[in-house]
Amino acid sequence: MRRIIGLVIVNIIVIAVLAFATKYFWTKANLIVIADNMMLEVVILAGYTLLLIGGYFDLSVDGIAAICGVVLGLLINGGTNWVTAIFVGLALGVLIGIFNGVVVAKFKVNGLIATLTTWWICIGFSLGMTKAISPYNFPDAFQVLAQTRIFGFRVLIIYAIIAVVILSVILHWTRTGSRIYVSGDNQQSAELMGIDTVKLGIILYTLVGVLASFVGIMMASRLDAASPSTVDGMTLRVIAAIVIGGGSLSGGKGNIIAGVLGLVLMHVLSNAVIQLGISPYWQKAMLGSVLLVAVLSEKLNLKGAFKK
Repeated sequence: MRRIIGLVIVNIIVIAVLAFATKYFWTKANLIVIADNMMLEVVILAGYTLLLIGGYFDLSVDGIAAICGVVLGLLINGGTNWVTAIFVGLALGVLIGIFNGVVVAKFKVNGLIATLTTWWICIGFSLGMTKAISPYNFPDAFQVLAQTRIFGFRVLIIYAIIAVVILSVILHWTRTGSRIYVSGDNQQSAELMGIDTVKLGIILYTLVGVLASFVGIMMASRLDAASPSTVDGMTLRVIAAIVIGGGSLSGGKGNIIAGVLGLVLMHVLSNAVIQLGISPYWQKAMLGSVLLVAVLSEKLNLKGAFKK
């Protein structure tokens, strides 16, 4: 709770400074742009927080989103009904998620290496199938799924809210959520308590897989094109936001709402680069510095707790 309050205060201060220092930051159009750009990342963040708390790691999210979007686009362009194409895309995400879970949770392959391999495979297939020519010109009914606006904001904000609410309830008010925390904190202790950590790991990877496929499909709907590069870098931004929100890369610690606030801070700072006329080449360096401060803060807090 202290981390959430702290991030709320930091966000308010940063937003207030930018509203005073720039002409266009505190305008409805700019706020809509910020919200639209981050909502699909919020969907991924909600599921990825559970995975990270459970002690697992996944670098394949961008690849899963890319290949599921591409497969959907190719199916639609090939004459398949868009509803059927969506189910195929989601099913592909589920299968890749299960594969990641089995390899990492059951066969104990290092999560970073295993999912990096999955990412390479997914991106490779995406580029190979499209030959750098993205499927496009999808049916209007399909485009409505991501392009519809509510009070000026894309309907994506509704999807993000649903994901955050449902997964927050699971994490904080169900036995499954408690098992995720226990498993991530100490897997051996969790197994002694009767928790099936292998099954739990597969479920968590499957969750991230299906959410990643959903993001790829919604991105195709939003842009009316399925490009393998549209979600490039999303995984690292989500991980950074979770860490800024107090999540631990070693597992057992994290909060979805705090992660969302961390993501808000990152997008506000990215927008500030544009508003202040700073070269966009400095954007990643600035966000990296924010992440470094968050990681060091976590380490210092852990050392302080240990000393006590």
